[in-house]
Amino acid sequence: MATLEHTIASHASDVNWVSFSSTVLASCSGDKTVRLWEVGTWAELPCSPLLGHSYPVHCCCFSSFGTQLATCSTDGTINLWGSKSGQRLTTLAHPRNNGMRTVSFSPDSNVLVAGSVDGTLVLWDAYTKEMLSVIEAHDTSICACAFTPDGNFLLSGSMEGNMKLWDGRYGNNKCLFYLAEGHDLGVTCCVFSPTFGSANPDNPLPDTQPRMQYFMLASCGADMLVKLWDVHVSPAYDMRLRVILQGHSATVNACAFSPDGRRLASGSVDRAAIVWNPLTGEKLYMLTGHPRCVTTVAFSLDGMYLATGCMDRTVRIWRLADGPAVITVPDGATKAETQTDTLVDVESIVTTITAQEPTQPPQQKSKPLSDWSVEEVCDWLREKSLEQHVQTFRENEIDGNELKQLTNETLSKDLGIAALGQRNKILRGVKALQETESTASGQSQAGFSALASALPPQLMQNLPALVSTFAPSLLANMAQSAGPSVTTPKAPQAASDDKVPDEYLCPISREIMVDPVIASDGYTYERKSIESWLQKGKMTSPMTNALLPNMNLTPNRMLKMLIQRHFGQ
Repeated sequence: MATLEHTIASHASDVNWVSFSSTVLASCSGDKTVRLWEVGTWAELPCSPLLGHSYPVHCCCFSSFGTQLATCSTDGTINLWGSKSGQRLTTLAHPRNNGMRTVSFSPDSNVLVAGSVDGTLVLWDAYTKEMLSVIEAHDTSICACAFTPDGNFLLSGSMEGNMKLWDGRYGNNKCLFYLAEGHDLGVTCCVFSPTFGSANPDNPLPDTQPRMQYFMLASCGADMLVKLWDVHVSPAYDMRLRVILQGHSATVNACAFSPDGRRLASGSVDRAAIVWNPLTGEKLYMLTGHPRCVTTVAFSLDGMYLATGCMDRTVRIWRLADGPAVITVPDGATKAETQTDTLVDVESIVTTITAQEPTQPPQQKSKPLSDWSVEEVCDWLREKSLEQHVQTFRENEIDGNELKQLTNETLSKDLGIAALGQRNKILRGVKALQETESTASGQSQAGFSALASALPPQLMQNLPALVSTFAPSLLANMAQSAGPSVTTPKAPQAASDDKVPDEYLCPISREIMVDPVIASDGYTYERKSIESWLQKGKMTSPMTNALLPNMNLTPNRMLKMLIQRHFGQ
């Protein structure tokens, strides 16, 4: 059940984005302002509104611990604000002064990335404010970008509809994986599940695939669809469509996971927001009542509230049913499976909704494009639903080599393809084939480098002669030596307390947290400490001394993963 709890109507133009920290809700608008609201009371903070942009503010996001707020604008700048004081800490400018549409912190808040209208991704060091890299990522505006939960990779989506995977630490310009048509008419938003697959530190890897690493991505676009993907980053880069969520009747502007990963929200031009179960594809709630387009959605960190922004200049706060979302588990699932974030093998679930999944085309890409015959090019056209041009390509003997040389002018004047959309589709498809070949070549070289680094130094001089003989056994031994993940939790040990970030310490015990949970006051504590506090009959917040709204405790899995990564566990 979901009920409308509060409506904020203070902006003078469209609300473009909303974002939660543990205690503050931020909203930004076409009126050039950013406003801050206290979670729970929804009262505007004394420091609000934040004034500093000269054009509409498109996106806002909090750092992992909620201490900083980043905002980006058409004016080509990112402002960093203190989330409590509202003080502008610094301003970062796009190197070409181009407008920026989306901004995001890495999970550890070390890196800040922005997607621009000129198709570039710009990365900054969030502490030194030094620009790390400018990636020439796309040919059109970037409206979507997201870090993987471990912060090692970055995925971007453009108004052309394609998506690309990049290095998230140093912003190398090399594309790791290219998906040509993620959304046919443009990608508007993308976000990774904070708990699925390798994002969950308690999720053991299969013994048969100890090196496998993958995450769940949700994306949405102008094709009216929300799509869920498996993004594999080890042992090879890949994106596999899990399921398509159909329910909106117009462009889907935004999507967001709940902090526990059990719910996914989407907002659309059709004036509705939908809350889904991302593991089963079930529609949980349909939130209506918006008089105009829903532009943005965001869950509070305790999962209790969903905020939706609208083109009617309002932010609506919806109170969701208390407790975790109900998960439908297939028949035969064990009780233990229902207590794991990767509850269900989605391959078995998808059989109930296969009508929504597109048929995957035959894989021709293993053969170099230059070696394609005329008939193979014609088969490719059929896969792209361009059968009407098969005869023209056959008559003009367009083979793979000729296909690579096609231009918009050639398609229009020489081959007589009048529809601009069809010409663009062909050119995008050719570009995708070429980038796929380039990426595959890069992955092969990377695999060779990994093998070389595994060999003893004394064998390096004889590497060329040894690889063909010993590579298979070496790779098998490398996989075996990795072994399955150890899931037994142990208290992390630090070299000295002054090197431990304060956010990793429980406010009650001042010890490093092993099982961090978010209480209803919005603060994170060690589970044993806060449970002991409550068992003693203390019904107030240890941090504010205010009465706790309820006794709910929500696992803070993102912080748990950061702590484990910090101490190398």
